[in-house]
Amino acid sequence: MKQVSAHLTLTLDWIRQSKTQGDPDKAIPMSAYMRNRFDFLGWPQAIRRQHQQGLWVGLQEDWAASKGEPQDGSILASLIDVLWQQPEREFQYTAMELALRYREHWGDDWIERVYGWIQTKSWWDTVDWLAPKALGWYLLNKKTSTGRVTALNTPLLENVLAELHAHPNLWMQRSAFILQLDFREQTRFDLLSKMCLEKATTQEFFLAKAMGWALRQYARQEPETVLSFVRSHPQLPALTRREAIKHLA
Repeated sequence: MKQVSAHLTLTLDWIRQSKTQGDPDKAIPMSAYMRNRFDFLGWPQAIRRQHQQGLWVGLQEDWAASKGEPQDGSILASLIDVLWQQPEREFQYTAMELALRYREHWGDDWIERVYGWIQTKSWWDTVDWLAPKALGWYLLNKKTSTGRVTALNTPLLENVLAELHAHPNLWMQRSAFILQLDFREQTRFDLLSKMCLEKATTQEFFLAKAMGWALRQYARQEPETVLSFVRSHPQLPALTRREAIKHLA
């Protein structure tokens, strides 16, 4: 508990300091770009990452100091939760980069945690990272930055895709399609194509776009398979079909 408290105190202090260093002139157009759904500090990506260095250094020192103590995923998740709860959008971006930076600490309850973040303060800018990275990389067991060798947890993938696809939340459904963006040759095209056909009548932009994006990504591995699938199923949304074959002859 003492360990969690130290990390949490450091993070809260960094948040409080960050809120005094915003740029209102930049915050207005940044919020407008996101259809005024979120407040912003006014930190473009380069500035945000510069500010984050203070948080990274502090956390790294704490991780080093606590060597030998339990470092279960709840510690990392609690810090992400605190960042995610902040009204300014930059803190959600920091939370995602924190998750990636310390992904070796993702716990056994990581998937349920990610489900919660996908459904909170939802928009494409967070969901399109959370699905392929926070969920997809977990399923690939890609928890370290050393090498590309991964071991796909196939049974878990099937369960997650089924749960996301059947979920009433739009962003969970979108996540089902884009979760496999980094899977390359390990993509379960049978599941992807089945989900696309089940949503073939959708008029929801974010779903139709996600379906096309996922198909286009898999076309990097199997262009003929994707081209044949699209041509054989004219009932797919026009947007999906255009996106899927955008880079195919």
